[in-house]
Amino acid sequence: MNIQLNRNPRRRVTEANINYYATPFIHPERIMEEHDLIYMLEGEWKIGQNNDIYELKKDSLLILCGGQRHFGASPCLKDTKTMYFHLSKEEGDELSESGLDILIDASKNQNIKRVFKDIVQAKLEGNEQKASVLFDLLLCEFNEYENQNKDNALCEKIKSIIHQNPEKFFSNRELAEKVGVSVKTAETKFKASFGMTIHQYILRFKCEQAVSCFRSFPEMQIKEVSYNLGFYDEYHFSKQFKKVMGVSPLTYRKSI
Repeated sequence: MNIQLNRNPRRRVTEANINYYATPFIHPERIMEEHDLIYMLEGEWKIGQNNDIYELKKDSLLILCGGQRHFGASPCLKDTKTMYFHLSKEEGDELSESGLDILIDASKNQNIKRVFKDIVQAKLEGNEQKASVLFDLLLCEFNEYENQNKDNALCEKIKSIIHQNPEKFFSNRELAEKVGVSVKTAETKFKASFGMTIHQYILRFKCEQAVSCFRSFPEMQIKEVSYNLGFYDEYHFSKQFKKVMGVSPLTYRKSI
């Protein structure tokens, strides 16, 4: 489940604190008027909202929505530490199938943790205006998180197409068309996510498949392996394999 947040009004941070639980503690069952945002600094905790259970670990951020039923699904671990703040619920805020994730893995964006901590600190110091302004900054970090998730999903889809068709050599254009983006977007996002170009990834994947084949089918000729993986001849396969693995296919197969 996700939450749609009306991003127009300036929000009020109504309460904030840092909590430490020396012994296991179960989250209270309640329905609040405000949103309750919980950030896990240490420990683990299972908290429910309506019919869903969310498992929080270190650097998880959970948004419990105002007007919904919240409850503890199980006690937290001993020595669990959290920070939280309550946020005013505005018109247009609602649970939906789209929008911001209810449970966020903030380990992928440490700016979320930093801004969250600044909001809590500002509220504890009595500076409510600063806390409210900082929430606008947190929304920007949430946008970054959403965009990163979309990029990851796009790149995983490209990887899946490559993995499901080991016998094919896809061009970047073919892959981009299959996932519905421009060639430049596919190339840029993929390299940012995996640190290599799509073509480099395809070659590495095919070489890993060849190694698996060497182990599982030692009687299969290298020429057959190369054809099965979409190379147009054994020479081309051997050249690319050595470039990726550092040794020729024959040398590698002898080593295992």
